[in-house]
Amino acid sequence: MLRDRACPQGGWNAGNGIVFGAALQPHIDTTAVALLALTDQADPAAARGLDWLRQATTDCWAAYSLAWSALPFLIHQHPAVDDCIAKLVQVLSSVDSVSNIETLGLAAIALNAAERYVNPFQVVI
Repeated sequence: MLRDRACPQGGWNAGNGIVFGAALQPHIDTTAVALLALTDQADPAAARGLDWLRQATTDCWAAYSLAWSALPFLIHQHPAVDDCIAKLVQVLSSVDSVSNIETLGLAAIALNAAERYVNPFQVVI
């Protein structure tokens, strides 16, 4: 289903990639979540999604979006993870950058995972 819902330019949004023949824009957070599910690096949808996410985070300065983006970059061992984490740290160091607990929690998960190079969602039995 995720592959079917991908936007034509790469990435995902909260619904279909195309509606009434018009391509819809992907979103950073939904793309990141989809990429957490598509862990096969050889998957063309994942590769397009990672490329789109890398481009989208180039101009992004939102802690929430950067934290979400860092996780699939880390899990897919994408070279953009270092820049993404550096930007996240820079944004978080601003006093006015974060105003909600969801963003702070997500940022903490991303920073901890990047520091330890682990998948925070992997279950070890």
